[in-house]
Amino acid sequence: MKTETVLSHVEQVFGFIKKPRGNSISFHKNDCLQCKFLRQELQPYKDMELPYQGIFCVFQDMSCLSAKGWRWVLPSYLRYCLTKEAEISGMETEFLIYNLGPNIGHQTETLERLSDLNQEQINCLLNFLFWCREHDYWSKYYLSDIKRAIGFIQKLRA
Repeated sequence: MKTETVLSHVEQVFGFIKKPRGNSISFHKNDCLQCKFLRQELQPYKDMELPYQGIFCVFQDMSCLSAKGWRWVLPSYLRYCLTKEAEISGMETEFLIYNLGPNIGHQTETLERLSDLNQEQINCLLNFLFWCREHDYWSKYYLSDIKRAIGFIQKLRA
């Protein structure tokens, strides 16, 4: 699958949306210091499109984002993962693969985080993972993680 094809699909189905307000951006609303820290880190970013600095803030803490938070972050995050810069860095794509293929103990929470996505967006995530599976680097080092993510996301299809 060509990068341009996946990028075009992302652009079609993942339009930019307004940033969620207040605590609605985080998975845990009150008693979680990690979620509180992420909310503080994301406070400067008010636009619909999240710049790389914002993506860098969330890549290790995607599990701290709510469904609304994921819906706001994914349009920018996916676009970034399909760039040459992301290929060089690697971390952001690696962590997205992990987040899309949770271990059994984290699947219920991950389902909740992905609950604001529609079927076209789920299909787009699947195409992104197919792209990762065919990519020279991602398939070489993360194939088992990609396969787990594909299996999990396929369960979300109606």
